[in-house]
Amino acid sequence: MSMSKPARVLVLSTVAAALVIGATVAYRSTETSWATLFSNLDREDAASIVAKLKEMKIPYRVEGDGGSIEVPEAKVREVRLELAGAGLPRGGGVGFESFDKLRLGATEFEQRVLYRRALEGELARTIDTIAVVQSSRVHLVLPERSVFVGRSEPASASVVLKVRAGRALGAAEVAGVVHLVSSSVAGLAPERVAVVTTSGTVLHKPRREGEAGGAAGDDEQSSSARSLEATLEERARAMLEKVVGAGHVDVRVSADLEHARIERVEDRYDPKTPILRSEQSTTERAAGDTSVTGVPGAESNLPDGASKPGAGEKTDGILRQSHTRNFEVDHVTEKRLITSGTLRRLTVAVVVDGGGKDAGRSREEMERLTSLVRSAVGADEKRGDVVTVEAVPFLEPPPADPAPPKSPFQLPARVQKYVPHAIGAAAGLSLLVALLIVRRWRRRARAAKAAAAIVIAEPDIAPPEDPGMTPEELRARAHDRAADDPATAALVLRFWLGESAPRAGEAEGTRIA
Repeated sequence: MSMSKPARVLVLSTVAAALVIGATVAYRSTETSWATLFSNLDREDAASIVAKLKEMKIPYRVEGDGGSIEVPEAKVREVRLELAGAGLPRGGGVGFESFDKLRLGATEFEQRVLYRRALEGELARTIDTIAVVQSSRVHLVLPERSVFVGRSEPASASVVLKVRAGRALGAAEVAGVVHLVSSSVAGLAPERVAVVTTSGTVLHKPRREGEAGGAAGDDEQSSSARSLEATLEERARAMLEKVVGAGHVDVRVSADLEHARIERVEDRYDPKTPILRSEQSTTERAAGDTSVTGVPGAESNLPDGASKPGAGEKTDGILRQSHTRNFEVDHVTEKRLITSGTLRRLTVAVVVDGGGKDAGRSREEMERLTSLVRSAVGADEKRGDVVTVEAVPFLEPPPADPAPPKSPFQLPARVQKYVPHAIGAAAGLSLLVALLIVRRWRRRARAAKAAAAIVIAEPDIAPPEDPGMTPEELRARAHDRAADDPATAALVLRFWLGESAPRAGEAEGTRIA
């Protein structure tokens, strides 16, 4: 018995699919799985690592523009340990390892230049370890110190950063870079560090002495304002939700901060409260002595001369007095330093849901809510703060879109590594099913041949030659023959039902019996 055409097509398709799947699994099992050893390497480190891999006789391949090297996945850890023992990768630039090859007799100038280059290289390597930084370069200006110069120019630094694609440096990362560089160089203040990106964006600008500014510049100022606004909004919202209910209030706060740093000196005098500091009195008295004076002659000999002071008579002298008092006026010198971040003005806008009441919210209720908001955010009328509270009906939010169903074909990462093994098992199972189907068809063919031989060998069960017999007569004749030879009748029935026929020996024994 031959197979039908659809059956042959099915068998051939199953066998072909099994062979293709088996070949794919065999190829994937023998294919080398590559993993990244190092990436973002400069040319010097890449060349050194390639030379070391050739020396270790480990297969590798270079990807990208030469900055990424891949090795077989099974050897990644071993190779990294070997390269780390050899001091690779160095991270680009020249580090303090350059002093290992310092020649004897190097001048002081050469040592100073070598030290500056080594310090720049070490700082660049450290900055490269930041997750968002792909590569960096550091330039230092270290002034020479001299015993003949009392004051020299301070040190300064410039840092150029190449940020990874799709990433951005935040204020915290910039402040960290500035702090790292300033702390690693003696005499370098954070205000003397400049940080820029390869695209020309200034992340940290050096400032002169006395100039206001921070490590993160405008980003830090904006961040402080947003932080204050968010804190006040949350404080007012939490309080109002206890009164009007959650989801029935919205609060927005705008804070105007003074970012300039002001140093103010005030001298105040109070003349109403003088204080005596010192007092000095001086009295001068000069005593007089009279005697006969004048030109000798008639006048001096006149009788009335007795009315004039006589010789040797004393008179009152000259009197002079001086009094000096020194008063200390009340003098107050006040020095005030107004730091950046001082709140100048606060504006608060509050919207309360008024749709739950037919007549809306009363004026007294709105005044109470306004007073609560003022107290919650610390509004000050003298400062010019403005608080506005309005009752407006809220719109019903649209229904949220249902979450997209998870794809049934997405497998967890821990399961994906077993997919090749599952494919191989499926291929083997398909091949086994195909073999069982072929074996069954072959058994049916053998059974058909055996039954045909039995029917031909028994002329008694051959079809009647009289075509005019009625069905009842045929049924009676078949019943009689089955009663006479039940074994042969059973064999014919099994053939008709598609079951396996007995072997040739069994069929022959049945026929003889």
